[in-house]
Amino acid sequence: MKKPKNAVFTTLIVFLLTSCFVLTVPLTGLTEEFTDKDAETLKSDDPDAVIDVIYKLLDLYDEKGKEALKPAIPALIESAERELKLPEDERWNIYDIIKMLSLTGDERTKPLLLNIMSTMGGGGNPFTAMGLLAIGHTVVKDVADSLKSSSPDTRGRASVTLHKMFELDDTGKFFTPEDRAMIRERVVANLIDEVVTVRLYSVIALRSFGDASVINPLEHIEKNDAHKDSGGTYEVRIEATETLKMLEVQ
Repeated sequence: MKKPKNAVFTTLIVFLLTSCFVLTVPLTGLTEEFTDKDAETLKSDDPDAVIDVIYKLLDLYDEKGKEALKPAIPALIESAERELKLPEDERWNIYDIIKMLSLTGDERTKPLLLNIMSTMGGGGNPFTAMGLLAIGHTVVKDVADSLKSSSPDTRGRASVTLHKMFELDDTGKFFTPEDRAMIRERVVANLIDEVVTVRLYSVIALRSFGDASVINPLEHIEKNDAHKDSGGTYEVRIEATETLKMLEVQ
């Protein structure tokens, strides 16, 4: 007995809809878990193999979230530490490693991220700032204490990192009013630092942490800072002008 034409048509529609559903449902669990072999690869000196494992970890993160990255954290930290010992032009994967660690929000990454902040140009931003922000509020004291470091590189880069953390904070609540006041006081103290980069980064950090109380110190910098860059430009003065403009808008 032949099926009625309507029944055949209905069956075809159901089949097509089911096929479309299957094809559009996100496929999860397709990437195999992080293995001991992957860990050894991350610690190796083969940059191409290392980046392949990092891409695998990124796929795991996309499929399963940051919990899937936990087994890889020790190897990622060791991989980053190995790269930091190399000349800067041979650190092929350092930023990708920092980015991967920044996704974990794991407390174990804090010492490494603080070290990167202190030793890499630009403080390893923005991924260092992302990682510290992801760890949580406990990092504020550590980064703020770095503003008083005996190392000018650390003092300056701590300002950059705090500024970037402030910008990356979507909630606007990561830094408490007490945090902001403490950071502001220390950054203002660094406006008269003898090292130009510390003054420069301090001026920029006040775009995030400044208020009416910093206008006079910034105006003094705007008129009197003696530093000129290689092109003869008063770059600290220029940044002070920009910061003052931003504070007037707030």
